[in-house]
Amino acid sequence: MIFGLRVPALRQNIRTRPSPSAFDGRVFESYLTGEMVKGHIENFIGAVPIPLGLCGPIDIEGQSAKGRFVVSMATQEGTLVASYSRGAKIINACGGCETLVYDNYFLRGVQFLTASLKEPHALIEWCRAHEDQIRRLIDPSSCCVTVLDIFYECPGTTVMVSLQLDTGDAMGSNMATKAAGILSGYVAEKSGLARRVLVLPYPEDKKFIPVRQKGKKVIARTVLQEDILARITRTTLPRLNEFIDNSKSLLALHGAYALNVHVANGLAALFQALGQDVAYIAEGAQAVVESHFLDSGRLAVSVTLPALIVGTVGAATGLPAFKAALALMDCYGPGKANKLAEIIGAVILAGEIGCACAQCAFEFIDAHERMGKHRPLT
Repeated sequence: MIFGLRVPALRQNIRTRPSPSAFDGRVFESYLTGEMVKGHIENFIGAVPIPLGLCGPIDIEGQSAKGRFVVSMATQEGTLVASYSRGAKIINACGGCETLVYDNYFLRGVQFLTASLKEPHALIEWCRAHEDQIRRLIDPSSCCVTVLDIFYECPGTTVMVSLQLDTGDAMGSNMATKAAGILSGYVAEKSGLARRVLVLPYPEDKKFIPVRQKGKKVIARTVLQEDILARITRTTLPRLNEFIDNSKSLLALHGAYALNVHVANGLAALFQALGQDVAYIAEGAQAVVESHFLDSGRLAVSVTLPALIVGTVGAATGLPAFKAALALMDCYGPGKANKLAEIIGAVILAGEIGCACAQCAFEFIDAHERMGKHRPLT
């Protein structure tokens, strides 16, 4: 079966210059066939359309992302793209935002069961003595993987060996699992100390575990100006700062790890549009929004995403629609993953500002009533 998707052209009022090879300025076609999706899905019968919109433009001055970007977002929630675009408009009017990826690694762990309390220490020492050989086995196993570190934990008679990996521009899940398999096979066969492999891999993926954060650590920051914020959003810097502080205090009081307004919302729309693994939102959404005054008329607002797991090669990024959406930002292919992460961070910041300002101006409910009201089709 074939599924066709037509994506609307760029609107004339979005002033940007996407790559001609990425987007023809009118319409691009995307079809999925059974042959195209081999390795992506089983029992294929077609595809489900998700509305696709354009957010921005947004001005970014980062380490890897520099310039003005229009970003694809796929969502069924009315007002979401409008809110993120308004946040981008505010950021642009205030001089843009800066972005930074300050760390990046993937984690995979293997558990080995030993016979008594005498063996765990011996097994750890054996692994440490053979780390160079472990690296030599794993590094050539996939095109993008490099072992950065190997570390150990010992609950009872179980030894957990963890690999910290660089997975290049790939998201990295499958190659990390393959690396864990190589590790487990080598240790189980050669050490003579592991009674059996208990869990391969340790099932930590796609759930938030604070001490096992992995992925790219991304920060996006802008400095908001009083007159611009008042003109565009009908609220004030002190009100916005108070909203962010009070919201985080109550979230923390109630036990939340995600001290932000609605980061998961933006990540879901971005991941669905850009061919990313949506399940990693469970980890990526644990973000923190922060604000403080530089002086009476300027408020610095930032968002930190400590576990953003994205890639620009492999997985679904090569499917036509996702490839085109990534290429629209010049984020498809090798050497682009940090750039994509910085753009995502900037868009998430825009969404935090847009939504928070709507709350502060008491316009959030009205906006959803006017723009996001879902009425049954008749």
